[in-house]
Amino acid sequence: MHPIERVLNTLQGKPTDRVPTFCAMVEDRTFNEVLGKPLLPQERLMTNPAARYLFDRWGPVLTKTAFRIELDRALEKRIRAQVELGFDSVWAILDETFTVVDHATMVRFSGSIFNLQPDGYGNMTYMYRGPGIKTREDFENWPYWPDADDLAHSTYRFFRKMMSKYGHRACLFGQGPAYGIHESLLWAVGFEKMPVWIRREKDLVKRYVDRCEEICLKTNMALLDAGVPVVIQTDDFAFKSGPLMNPRLIDEIFGPSYRRIIKAVHDRGAYYVLHSCGDNTLLFDTFISWGVDGLHAYENTSNVDIFREKKLHGD
Repeated sequence: MHPIERVLNTLQGKPTDRVPTFCAMVEDRTFNEVLGKPLLPQERLMTNPAARYLFDRWGPVLTKTAFRIELDRALEKRIRAQVELGFDSVWAILDETFTVVDHATMVRFSGSIFNLQPDGYGNMTYMYRGPGIKTREDFENWPYWPDADDLAHSTYRFFRKMMSKYGHRACLFGQGPAYGIHESLLWAVGFEKMPVWIRREKDLVKRYVDRCEEICLKTNMALLDAGVPVVIQTDDFAFKSGPLMNPRLIDEIFGPSYRRIIKAVHDRGAYYVLHSCGDNTLLFDTFISWGVDGLHAYENTSNVDIFREKKLHGD
């Protein structure tokens, strides 16, 4: 049985010759072990004095002319390495959410700030620093929001290429440059402030959710236009001990958007998998009510009882 048939049969509840395999991405260190290390490591390329000088002065310009080109090359290597390792399905992501503002700082267009730093193995990585939107004025004046149509076009171009090169060998689970609506808001306003925003800034939260929905929807449609059979969406809704907020509130704020997005994917004949880290035991029924075809991850380092969930929701 071909890997793609094996995966799609599983999503349809049909018999397969064996359990399909899925790779939840590989990082740069791993794909270098699989494909070979580059002659010039990322860390040396981006942390030398000349590069620091250039990024400190022209970071946003270099993001488009140099940084994203290198990033797209690395993202393709992630896909290629997963395919070369023989997985039936792979997580294929295009991440154009960042703008480099100086040699040590990146901002995500949805409102959050990250450290740009070495990973200890010759590559560059990023770590969450904090929120970029702390006031109503910050929200109104945030300068990094992209044009959703431009993102959709770049998503189509990238995944058209990925499908032509790897889509016949493995089932690509595609994620465009749009992170989850909930997690984007969480990072943008901060973990400790998000309850305050939800309670006191309801109009801004609604506008934020609507904007993220538009980006998710348009980039998802671009994925399908490129031939991707399965959309995968990150959105971490839980700690290891349970949901980040009341499941009823999660459904009230984010459910309508996800129902519309998932319906649009289904209307195109494709499948939708939602990724949420943590213990989602109290949220699985909510996610299923949105229409998801699959869930990831059943995190075994949290309190999730995987075998119980298989009995309850496996069909």
